Amino acid sequence: MASYIVLSSMRGKFFSDRGNSYDNFQMMGYVQASSAEDAVVAFFEEAPYPIVWADIEYMWAERLSEDGTGGRYGDYGRVYVEGLRRRWQQPEA
Repeated sequence: MASYIVLSSMRGKFFSDRGNSYDNFQMMGYVQASSAEDAVVAFFEEAPYPIVWADIEYMWAERLSEDGTGGRYGDYGRVYVEGLRRRWQQPEA
């Protein structure tokens, strides 16, 4: 198992004091997992604090390592919250 940092792209924009608009990315937390996707799923399943999932468009995880091989510099797999929700919904009978 490796340590991962879980990040998210928030719906909406961040506006600076000068009125400039930016995409809003947030650091969500740290997770131990066997892969980046497993880290996101584990965070989604057991979030350490209340989250309004409708505010998040997608999440990703980056491996933390001391040898400098962890950063993927934008080459990450997006895991969309809607896909995670569908994974756990019960089929209607």
